[in-house]
Amino acid sequence: MKENVITNVLSIMMGELNQEQYEKLKDALRISLLNYDLTERCTDIMDIDKSYIHYLQLFLIRKKTEGKSERTLKLYYMHLTKLLQYMNKPLTEISEDDLFIYLASYKKVRAVSNTYLDNMRLVFSSFFGWLDAKGYISKNPTLGLEPIKVEKKIKKPFSDEELERLRRTCTQERDLALIEFLYSTGVRASELVALNRQDIDFYEKNVIVYGKGSKEREVYLTATSCMHLKNYLDNRDDNNEALFVSTRNPHERLSVAGIERILKKLGDSAGVEKVHPHRFRRTMATNVLKKGAQLEEVKELLGHTKLDTTMIYCTISKENVKHTHQRLMGA
Repeated sequence: MKENVITNVLSIMMGELNQEQYEKLKDALRISLLNYDLTERCTDIMDIDKSYIHYLQLFLIRKKTEGKSERTLKLYYMHLTKLLQYMNKPLTEISEDDLFIYLASYKKVRAVSNTYLDNMRLVFSSFFGWLDAKGYISKNPTLGLEPIKVEKKIKKPFSDEELERLRRTCTQERDLALIEFLYSTGVRASELVALNRQDIDFYEKNVIVYGKGSKEREVYLTATSCMHLKNYLDNRDDNNEALFVSTRNPHERLSVAGIERILKKLGDSAGVEKVHPHRFRRTMATNVLKKGAQLEEVKELLGHTKLDTTMIYCTISKENVKHTHQRLMGA
């Protein structure tokens, strides 16, 4: 092997060297390679199938047109790109077994939850279902993929005590205004970070937000949330139009990740677990139901398309069920 390398190098340099230089180079190569073991490696570049790119772009454009958020589009792109690069074959040749093996391998290697894995399955189903409907493939390989069983955990809303502990932990008016706004309106974090000061109607105590699919809806402020939000805005000395900003210069608009960090820090200080934006949303929905709101009304407040989704957010206590039964049955 060494002699082959030496011969190849010398043949390349032959026209550039005289005989003396040629011999010196040959000796130098032999001495330099004396303590090395050489093995031949195949450097053929494997052909990579990229025929999926055009169809993936069309699919993402379709989903964007349907009103999917940028975050959702990025998730679609990430999961589908990973899958299709791994498969490295035309879309028409991807089978149900291919997808099943991919999901099983992904779970084993990445140790992801069943919830995460089922979300991947849903992304694949959406993509291949679209390909099938458009006639780009003859058969949808996801039709035989059964939903992955997910352990259903009851996600509890905040108790009144937990909410009060969070309020008392706030040392900045911004943080108090933030948790009161989240609890009063039940908005998503992504909706909150898009709001500006002028979006708030303090007289009517409402605000227009744009939810998933750019759907417009009206949400409402309590007197308490109005008071704390107004105090926070009146005491700000920056010119940023954003409703909530960082406390340090240059006072930039808070991101979803920024809000999540603030809430987690408050939760740690208050001794309250799992403090995140969606839990305020769940708490608002549950509490207005307890006080007599109809499920359809809560659906509108949360900006849901289906009642089934609203039910996931709402936790009905056993005590409330018992009370309703006694009231209706006359016990």
